Amino acid sequence: MSTPGTGEENKENISYASFMSSKPFEFLVGPEKKVYTIHSGLVTRLSPVLDRLVNGDMEEAKKGSVEWKHVDEQTFIRFSQYAYMKTYEYPSFRPEPPANSRSSALRHETKTQQQIAATSQAVVANNTDTPKLGKKLWEYFEDQLSINEPYMAMQQASPLGEGQSNEAELLLSHARLYVFADCYGITPLMRLSLCTLHHVLMKVLDSHDLTDMVVELLEYCYENDTPHALRDLVVEYIVCRVEYLWLDPAVQDIARAHGDFSAAVVNGLLRRIT
Repeated sequence: MSTPGTGEENKENISYASFMSSKPFEFLVGPEKKVYTIHSGLVTRLSPVLDRLVNGDMEEAKKGSVEWKHVDEQTFIRFSQYAYMKTYEYPSFRPEPPANSRSSALRHETKTQQQIAATSQAVVANNTDTPKLGKKLWEYFEDQLSINEPYMAMQQASPLGEGQSNEAELLLSHARLYVFADCYGITPLMRLSLCTLHHVLMKVLDSHDLTDMVVELLEYCYENDTPHALRDLVVEYIVCRVEYLWLDPAVQDIARAHGDFSAAVVNGLLRRIT
């Protein structure tokens, strides 16, 4: 006599056995063509694009191997983690004690987030009919992605390649993975990586100066061909913190070089007066 759940468990076991018994598919990753393998039966389930890569008529399918020179090693590792576990690791946030470096001193010569918030509150304090615009914009940013959407909580840092910055990867890891997933049509991974980036931007705001990391993320978005959803999310964050982010010369350089970025920021700022 079968017990409750046995049928479903058998189905899962058969599914697991089917891809674990499939032959490995080889990936030559990055400029160095580092060799990684993933079970082909698992790769094919991730998207129709990857199914054609493994089982189609292309040369890669015949060889059981593909060169992905455009994919960096850390992004591929996160992709492989997702393939097997439907999760991925990324650098955790570790608050650092205030530094006495010249760069820190220069940053603190400008308005801090707390000073900006206080200034914004003072502007609207005498008009009870005027919404607290900074708060309104931040609430709009929070609502960009549903709280019911999946995300990976910050728990532990994944290993990084030589020369990579843990701080920069805190944001860039999700952006790169989102672009990768978009390229290969892995819709669930697109949602997971974008929602996790959104979650990280919300959670670490009050405990760390994100300026340098946000600038690197912004440069990545506008100096590469990235999807609109990713750019839109980053622009909404910029709009919420424009008072201090716009002081950064790198942000101004991006605005001068990319008119579409400037236009997007202006459109976002218009919500402050409507």
